[in-house]
Amino acid sequence: MQIKIIHKTSLIIFLGWLLLLLPHSFGSGLNNGSNPEELVCRMEPGYDIEIINTLYGTTVRSYQPQIKCYLLIVPEGQDPESLATMINTRFEVQYCGANYYLAAPEPFQRSQPFLDNQGIGDLETQLAATTLDLATAQIITEGIDVNVAILDGGIDFDHPEFVEKSGGVFSGWDFIDNDSIANDEPGGSCSGHGTFVAGVVKLVAPASHIYAYRVLDTTGEGDGYNIAAAVLKAIADSCKVINISFGMIGENVALDDALRYARDNDVMVIAAAGNDSTDSNLIFPFPASRYYCIAVAALDSLNYRADFSNFGVKVNVCAPGTAIYAPYLDTLYGWWSGTSFAAPFVTGLAALIYSLNPDIEWDDVYNIINQTATNVDSLNPGIEGMLGNGLINMTAALQMVGEPYMSGDANHDEIVNLLDIMFVISYLYRGGPAPIPLISADADGSGSVTILDLAYLIKYLYKNGPPPVG
Repeated sequence: MQIKIIHKTSLIIFLGWLLLLLPHSFGSGLNNGSNPEELVCRMEPGYDIEIINTLYGTTVRSYQPQIKCYLLIVPEGQDPESLATMINTRFEVQYCGANYYLAAPEPFQRSQPFLDNQGIGDLETQLAATTLDLATAQIITEGIDVNVAILDGGIDFDHPEFVEKSGGVFSGWDFIDNDSIANDEPGGSCSGHGTFVAGVVKLVAPASHIYAYRVLDTTGEGDGYNIAAAVLKAIADSCKVINISFGMIGENVALDDALRYARDNDVMVIAAAGNDSTDSNLIFPFPASRYYCIAVAALDSLNYRADFSNFGVKVNVCAPGTAIYAPYLDTLYGWWSGTSFAAPFVTGLAALIYSLNPDIEWDDVYNIINQTATNVDSLNPGIEGMLGNGLINMTAALQMVGEPYMSGDANHDEIVNLLDIMFVISYLYRGGPAPIPLISADADGSGSVTILDLAYLIKYLYKNGPPPVG
């Protein structure tokens, strides 16, 4: 066991006072307005953006061809939201909206890192690591050859924790300073946030390759168009998992399209559920609210819901989120609490899954993480069913990745019979668990699971039809 010895007491005191003086309304952090100079716009197929530029005096600042989204400059003196409302009335326009900001939740709720200056912390034996039994999971795999994107406030690349790990930490792009070095800058409420998140991923998947995309400034704020661009660049950089430990109330249309693009390209996005301590769908943060992301709530050391964590029907799974120990800026380490730090435990798990099977499909990664989680409803009376599938179970998830399957054996009991028909009916029409892998229920070999697979199984079992071929 290696104990980290930290010093620089004066820096610790300064940071502590600085963070205590910051605004702490989580709502204001997640709904912090928009860029007053920009709109995001997508045209209906066959129509040119110059129609809008000619009518409303806008000009193109940027374009994302993967999602066909334009970033437009608003004419001086015009309100972007009012202008977007007018543009949206045009039949040639699919959508137009202000370029809304997203923000990291912790700096806006007085959640602050408590920095370690006495050498009393240890990464591998901290409670979160032992709760998730990382040691056993890493006997199976350490995440080798998997690229993981951290969209956040950058990473301190010189931190000894990253220099010493085998997988390496790399710079994707700095979308705040528009340069190639996505470094975690000191001096703000979000400083250290991205480094801390990356450290949690490295704790889980030490052999993974971490790519940093700086999309939040030192205050923890970044606009949706840049974040969408970072998602698209992460996909182009062959990242299989993307961690988003920030959000907003409402949505940003450009980022929403980019997230769907990630899903369509078998890239898993993990998002923090937010720190409002609410189950209200009205303020459940985007992008965790989207079905094509895995939304992560935070549990405390006893597997109770952390008192700050959001909960509700949009949560998929939970992970430890209180008193997490991870690297901070410079050579420092610290403890920090928040759903921002629960999410990267799940990101690390997804990286481990992809390392075992690089060709595994998005649906199977999603289903494995959700279905192997341990239910914690009994520990959380009054909010049963509001913490998703429960606490992630890393070892169970990894063991499921390599399980062999028989075509048509949807319930994995090693025989194709009436129970498989019932299992597929439950999955398709009653919200039941998904077959793992999903292809095991693809009896007709079409590449998807539909009512036609039910018909195929019935014909095979009762009418001498051909055997399943999926």
